[in-house]
Amino acid sequence: MLEREDAVNIIERLRETRVSARGHAFLLKLDTLIVRLGSKWDVKSELVYEHLKTGFERRFQEPNWCLRINDDAWLAIIPTEGSRRGALSVTEMWRDLGNFFVGDVSEVPVPLYEVQVEDVDRFLLNPIDLKTWFDRPEAGPERVKPITGETTGEAVRTPGQGPQMTNIQRPVMVAATVTLANRTLRIASSNEPLFEMKKMVMIGHRLEPLVVEASDNTLLDRKALANMDWGLRELVDITNIEQGLKILRMREADQRKMLMVVPAAFSTFASQRARQKITHEVAKAANEMGLKVLFEVRGLDGVPPHRVLEIVSLIKPFCMTVVGHVSSDRKVISALAKCGLSGVCIEYDGVKRDDDALSEYLGQLAAAAKQAAGACMVQGFDSYRQMAVARLAGITHASMKAAAMMSPRGAVATAKTVADGLTLSPEGREKLSALERPE
Repeated sequence: MLEREDAVNIIERLRETRVSARGHAFLLKLDTLIVRLGSKWDVKSELVYEHLKTGFERRFQEPNWCLRINDDAWLAIIPTEGSRRGALSVTEMWRDLGNFFVGDVSEVPVPLYEVQVEDVDRFLLNPIDLKTWFDRPEAGPERVKPITGETTGEAVRTPGQGPQMTNIQRPVMVAATVTLANRTLRIASSNEPLFEMKKMVMIGHRLEPLVVEASDNTLLDRKALANMDWGLRELVDITNIEQGLKILRMREADQRKMLMVVPAAFSTFASQRARQKITHEVAKAANEMGLKVLFEVRGLDGVPPHRVLEIVSLIKPFCMTVVGHVSSDRKVISALAKCGLSGVCIEYDGVKRDDDALSEYLGQLAAAAKQAAGACMVQGFDSYRQMAVARLAGITHASMKAAAMMSPRGAVATAKTVADGLTLSPEGREKLSALERPE
């Protein structure tokens, strides 16, 4: 992680200030922030580091100091404070940084590492889990100070009371970087809520990645992912699954629901090494969390049906069922008949349509999917309005983009109500429109 030039700089600074870094050196990885900022990172990176430096200097005087690392991390040396207080201070700076540039990051695991400086070629990084790292002799009663206006749950009001906290699922993302053959990608994973549409009930989550080209911060779409080198795609899929499972484990048992959708490319499932790793890790996690597994095979456009059937047969013993992920071309959907799949998953194209046009579009997809494989899942809706229209159009399952999910508990009931209202009255349409208006 550390460039040799940075390492030499750190060693020299430590010698100049005659302080020990042991227990007082903390590294913040900025991958999550970089992914969330996307193409804006190049413009805002200097502001990000300046924000960290200013915040640090406001809190600490010499011999404490900080340093930018590798253009994607930041190091703080805080010898005047205890290890615990130093870690808490850097955590506060991380949350303040996120709140300033991208919004609330309180539900994201703090990307904080303890740095042990041995020599120029020996830097040890240990992840700091704030739930357990403080179980040490110097641990005291301090708590991380929340940012003004920040809450970790949904604030709701009851008659005569102020805001109360309920246990909801805010969007959580975990990011990592992978490199193969001099190509570097950043993978940000989240849990997309999955709904059974007939009853409008949330039944689980899809372990969904956002993949960004590190060289120019370009977000890769489905076509770019499909054309990716198979070895690199395998790394992306495995990293996403590992991160997605990590997020699921962070949730309370009742938040996980009953199902996890685990996506990976056809080429990844076709690799015996990757397939064994995925099925083993997923089975272990499913058993631990009491969840059923649905494997989603992606990139099936143009794959011969007998090859699809072969891969489905290899992974079906390790899950409840398997669905295939293809483009919205009805001929491609029809080609999935007799491939052993239980359904077809289609990524929503993001085109803006009015209710009637959207209903017609989704109805055609639902009919094609039902004829080919049974269930029709649509992935990546932007709003509850689209979900409500999809329900009436015959879509059996659908997922929301994680960023669109802000208060699922209340929204599920509302979406079901307004979906019924679409066919009943003008008031129903008004309620549906209200879902998209800011509160």
